[in-house]
Amino acid sequence: MYTVRRQAEEKCRALAPGKVPWSPKMQGFWDRMSLWKLLLKGKKGCRVSSRKARRLMKKTELPQAWRKSEVDLEDCLKQERSLYKQAKHTYAARWRKDFLTVQTKDAKKQQWKSRKARDRFFWLRQMKQREEARHPRRAQSKGSSGGLQAIQIEEHLPDGTTSLRTITDRRLVEDGCMQENTARYDQTRAPYTTPPMAEPLYSEYTGDNAEVNSLALLEGHYTLPDLLDPATASFLSHCRFHKGHSPVHLQVSKDDHVYFWSRNPENKGSEPHGLHNEHFKAAIQSPSIAHCDALFWNIPLTTGFVPLQWQKLMNFAIEKKPGDFRLSKMRTI
Repeated sequence: MYTVRRQAEEKCRALAPGKVPWSPKMQGFWDRMSLWKLLLKGKKGCRVSSRKARRLMKKTELPQAWRKSEVDLEDCLKQERSLYKQAKHTYAARWRKDFLTVQTKDAKKQQWKSRKARDRFFWLRQMKQREEARHPRRAQSKGSSGGLQAIQIEEHLPDGTTSLRTITDRRLVEDGCMQENTARYDQTRAPYTTPPMAEPLYSEYTGDNAEVNSLALLEGHYTLPDLLDPATASFLSHCRFHKGHSPVHLQVSKDDHVYFWSRNPENKGSEPHGLHNEHFKAAIQSPSIAHCDALFWNIPLTTGFVPLQWQKLMNFAIEKKPGDFRLSKMRTI
């Protein structure tokens, strides 16, 4: 299935959407280009909307644009495209950021006047934060695309004070990020191993008899090991099914698979080998392919076997505050 999807991806037409950050200044370029193209079509004898032309001339403040000759219109369009291309690569992101900053500040001043104004302020602030998170450039060296370039760690000095040391070595940066992720997200083993992750419980609930032992514990038939500490033994003795419990079948049905992918956005990556969500969203339109995909998802759930392409995970660390590269203060996505 993956090979077929990769081959289909290679044969698909590569669309190049602009994805240019919007701002009033960039809108001015688009309006002027639309005006020149519309008037140029009219000069060539094509049928165009005079109302749209008047509206664009008023919007761009070029009321005499219709008097230009065909040669002048072509020159204006060529020049406008050149300016637009330069602005798109150089100023568009900055203009967008400045526009959102101004709008957010104005909305903050007006937020208590009405509920609508307050909702607008929250919406603008959320949009500004989301777009800033998409452009993590401060923690990377300029023009690089190789990941995080520097981190800061806290060092405790003999006099009791704390200082920050900046690390730029790539290997040390990666090791520091992995240690921070382990301490933050693997709290059952770091900094201290919890009873479920130590023997004898670890082998009892992660081996071949894991499902049998789990059901026996919840049904009250499991014999607790003698080596457990009193607190853990007391906790496990209270782990029981509630009255009227109906058994849960661990299985991903085709309907579950279709429901899950129908609610996922298309412009997101779903797996590290390059297949994006749109592949799977398109596959749910076919009952047979959706059924095959559901069978694939059932294999790790029922057998514990995980495909190799699912065993790689990428974490991306971005700073929350400008200039603060401390790992404990960074956001991991």
